Amino acid sequence: MMPHIVRKVQGAEVKQITCGLMRKMTDSKDFQGMDFVHVTIKDSTKKHYHKKLTEVYFVLSGSIDVEIDGKTESLEKGNMIMIFPKTNHKSWKTSKEDAEILVACCPPWSEEDEILVE
Repeated sequence: MMPHIVRKVQGAEVKQITCGLMRKMTDSKDFQGMDFVHVTIKDSTKKHYHKKLTEVYFVLSGSIDVEIDGKTESLEKGNMIMIFPKTNHKSWKTSKEDAEILVACCPPWSEEDEILVE
């Protein structure tokens, strides 16, 4: 294992997911316990939950609203929210520009763990 990892958002592969445009900065090959994902929210995400995953959203730019089990939380640059497993959630940008968020995922994000509810 290397003593550190450096990744650049510009070099990361882009994938469309329920949360927007995802760029995986790390994955389970780097570290089994967690990973980091850069997400661009261009509009609204689909309501979903994760079977095992805990997510921490940290807003890098723009602003978003996050609906958690029917309650809405407003987040702007520098704010974070932690979303626990089996919690229905969706988010949408509230700023004119796209919202950029860094998501810490524990355990690492996987498509199989994400369940759509709408």
